[in-house]
Amino acid sequence: MVKRIVIDTSVIIDLYAAPNDVRASIAEEVASWAAKNLVEAYAPKSLVVEVFGVLARHLSREELDLVAASFPPIRLVPEEAFYDKAIEIARSTGSRAADAYYIAVAAMIGGVLLTNDRLQSQNARRAGVKAYYLLKESERARQSIMYSNT
Repeated sequence: MVKRIVIDTSVIIDLYAAPNDVRASIAEEVASWAAKNLVEAYAPKSLVVEVFGVLARHLSREELDLVAASFPPIRLVPEEAFYDKAIEIARSTGSRAADAYYIAVAAMIGGVLLTNDRLQSQNARRAGVKAYYLLKESERARQSIMYSNT
């Protein structure tokens, strides 16, 4: 069975504008899993707005067009599908709104949240969602997602 993952904005931004090679390598690996159909990747539909909002501060219009053309295959989930769950998560964890959206999508699909945001991974765990803080847990994530049956 193919694993379901939720990819946070932090990972996608690192795919295109990582501040260092470690972050870029992690992002490239996660994106490759989706591109090779080794996982089903999901995110809230707001991912695209978040990514372009950040990247527009660092890239030219032409570079943004290249990002749009090479975006990883991620199933974008509309807000109405997880909104109530996001409110519940925000109330129980104190998560930032965007973080609650990603955690709610992971809960909804029974997936694993992958993020470079430590606080988001902690809040996901508090909400009962399996999550990996990739900057410290990339090997554990790889083992769990690529080689585990659970």
